[in-house]
Amino acid sequence: MSVVLDFLMNTGLYVLPFLVVLTVLVFVHEMGHYLVARWNGVRVEVFSIGFGPEIRGWNDSAGTRWKICWIPFGGYVKFFGDSDGASRPDGETLRELSADERAVSFHHKRLGQRAAIVAAGPMANFIYAIIVLAAMYMSFGQRVTPAEIGRVVDQGAGQAAGFKEGDVVLAIDGDTIHRFEQFEQAVFLNPGKPLNFRIRREGQEQTLSATPRLTEKADKQGIVHKFGHLGLWPASPAIVGKIYEGSPAAAAGFLVGDRILAIDGEVVDNFERLQDIVAVSKGRRMPMTVLRDGAEIRLYVAARRAEAAKASSKGADKKTTKDTAIGTTDPERWLIGILRAQRAPIRLGPTDAVVEAATTSYDMLVQTLAYVGQMISGDRGTEDLGGPLRIAHASGQAAQIGVEQLIMLSILLSLNLGMINLFPIPILDGGHLLFYGFEAVLRRPLTDRIQEIGFRIGLALVLTLTVFATWNDLVNLRVVAFVIDLFS
Repeated sequence: MSVVLDFLMNTGLYVLPFLVVLTVLVFVHEMGHYLVARWNGVRVEVFSIGFGPEIRGWNDSAGTRWKICWIPFGGYVKFFGDSDGASRPDGETLRELSADERAVSFHHKRLGQRAAIVAAGPMANFIYAIIVLAAMYMSFGQRVTPAEIGRVVDQGAGQAAGFKEGDVVLAIDGDTIHRFEQFEQAVFLNPGKPLNFRIRREGQEQTLSATPRLTEKADKQGIVHKFGHLGLWPASPAIVGKIYEGSPAAAAGFLVGDRILAIDGEVVDNFERLQDIVAVSKGRRMPMTVLRDGAEIRLYVAARRAEAAKASSKGADKKTTKDTAIGTTDPERWLIGILRAQRAPIRLGPTDAVVEAATTSYDMLVQTLAYVGQMISGDRGTEDLGGPLRIAHASGQAAQIGVEQLIMLSILLSLNLGMINLFPIPILDGGHLLFYGFEAVLRRPLTDRIQEIGFRIGLALVLTLTVFATWNDLVNLRVVAFVIDLFS
């Protein structure tokens, strides 16, 4: 119940970042509709952030009422001629409009203009993601892990397929791979499905076929995720990035920047190999060959049990990650008290940043659609389908890690918001575009009755999905179990 209690006790830490991110994304989405509508001469009556009673509002010179409302989960733009914020036409009112009023009515604009106005909301979310991501690449830099295999786990699916350390993955099923993150995502999404890998080994290209094994793993909230796994890790040299005060590594004389080459004569070609050797050392004194300033030196270090090492690092970073020398608090494993050195991000110029941001955004959308498709087909469970509670929880966690992580979350959410709104469900933007498609084919709009039925079905679908996702949140965050325990 620690997750639930933590969530309840730190509501502000979770809710405030969530509301900030949500407000920004809703504003961006609705501003897309607003700007294209104004460009096409449509009168905008209301621009609302949130629903329900108004907290504060004001009118501009164009007659638009800008307002902030009490229910912060969304927003809308109401055009002249709409019956509500979902842009449903008010048939009776539209028939009584004068010529001047028809000129500024959304529903009297050409089909192409209406489609552009509706599509502008999701497009604004996509543009936001690309611009913000490009800005991050120019200011913070882009973190890139080369698609090189640094470690092959014994008896893993990758080893059985013939992968070797040093292999560079060039393509998967014909799709070009530039980063290890792309390789991981393709494997993650395809458990049990044979994949063809084009690799480069010692200057020669060859093809391997491998089937990712279905793996189940629980995260910090206890939510079990299912994914594909090959037992392959990226090339990650065992370079010291941080040393905990009072740790065995500090006592042995390690310095930040040291590269560990070997332990007891056994080659250490990546950080994971270092982790494995130290984890089973049981406190024995180990000679380590270290590269420092171009020269090899020898240092001797004896690891401590995880709990003891953790206590000795009091006052250092409180969070434990898999990048520690061992990456676990299992009392049977051992630590020397170091963190790996992170790859330095590469700052990009404006053109390269925009291209990379657009490519990354496209990849994220494709991966998300593939994930949703697997849920619909039944190949993947719906336990990962999250609603507002899980998004709020993720926002709070991201905010506590840092601004960069919160911005990255907003980019992902913006892409998802744009994508979901393009689904062909009446009441969403994609539903309006679907109606316009029928209008283009039939050469006339659908009847008010058909549109009304469509909107009701769409509303029912959206509400059902929202309730289901929220229930998923309550179960996965253990709120339901917490409540049951109170009465049991």
